[in-house]
Order: sequence, then C-alpha cells, then structure tokens
Amino acid sequence: MTQASPVDLPNKGYLLPDAVAMWPPVWWTWLVLALLCVLVISTLWWLRKRYKKRAYRREALLILKQQTRQGLEGRHIILCHELIRRCLISSGKDQQAALNSRELIAVLDQQMTKKHNFAQLGEAFIVAPYQAEVEVNTEEIQKMVTTTRYWIRKHHA
Repeated sequence: MTQASPVDLPNKGYLLPDAVAMWPPVWWTWLVLALLCVLVISTLWWLRKRYKKRAYRREALLILKQQTRQGLEGRHIILCHELIRRCLISSGKDQQAALNSRELIAVLDQQMTKKHNFAQLGEAFIVAPYQAEVEVNTEEIQKMVTTTRYWIRKHHA
C-alpha cells in the first residue's frame, strides 16, 4: 500500500452522497410515457382507419393504370367517367354520382384547382359517354386520364 500524503488526510472523513438515479428523473415521467403511448396508438389507429377508408381510391387508380397500360383509346373517356362515379358512390355522395355529365363536371370543378380542371378538357369529355363514336386525339385522352387520376387522389371524401 502507498502512504497517504498529508494533503489527503483531512479529506478522508467526508462521506459523499450516492449518485442521483437517472431514471425516473421525476414522478410525472410515467404520465408522459403513458401519454406518449396513447398518442402512438391513436396515430396508428387513425392511419389504419384512413388506409381502409381510402381503399376505393387505390383500386380505382389500379384499374386506371391497368387499362391505360396498353394504349389510349376512346373507351378510356367512358372509363374515366365510370371511375369518377364509382368513387363518388364509394365516398357516400350518391346524389352527385347521379348527376348528368354537365352538372357533375361543374360540381367537380368547384373542388379542383384551375390547373387540373375538368372544364378545360372540352366538350368531348362531357358528351363522349353518350355518343357511339367520338373523335378525340391521344393527347386529349391523356389529359383526361391525368385529370381523372389527380381527382381520384385529391378529392375530399
């Protein structure tokens, strides 16, 4: 053993307290943890509910993607109308789905931005489902499909 130096001898009599425990720092820590758990559980529940509620959107977008994969044709105009009406029915807006095309487009345009507006697509989009043959070029059909896809993703259910 080593000899204690005279400087250390006076300090030998002091007893230091035990270190302060790191956990739990205060009594309300358990309340904070409980609230955090409730917040996480409620967020997960809300996300699950939202995911189930928006299943019709995912299905409509999948149908639109599958049907337009082969190429764009006049029948895609009818498909766009049909998907819009299906989405309205699925979200509980049966009365809007029953409107004729002119009234429906006016109602939908109130919810849309000016950039993605159904009225800009022209008369062909409105009357196409009611005519046997419609002459519409591929660019206009692509704009219709793009606008329909945007509406399906962004409409308020």
